[in-house]
Amino acid sequence: MLDSGKANQTRLKTATEFKRREWGTDGFGSSLLRHALFAVYQAADQDSTKVGLNYLKTEIRDYWTQREILVEMVGFLGRLSMPQWAGDAEAAHLLAGALANDHV
Repeated sequence: MLDSGKANQTRLKTATEFKRREWGTDGFGSSLLRHALFAVYQAADQDSTKVGLNYLKTEIRDYWTQREILVEMVGFLGRLSMPQWAGDAEAAHLLAGALANDHV
């Protein structure tokens, strides 16, 4: 999850840096956080929250029961203020809004 382990350079990898790495593997690769990061990556890459939202709805079996947790996770990513996260944080902020306003 870290981009670098060097002193004073340690930071979380961005969703765009992760892309599909570790996606679908046991543990972290199939966790709710990994799905959230991939959805942010897709939203940023396609410049569309709809793409990220559709990914979450189709890939998470119990999407509706997990939605509030996803709103919090993605919202947290949207509040990251590191320069490397600027684009992904904006996509996450928009995706969190789309998740919060999603309804049946």
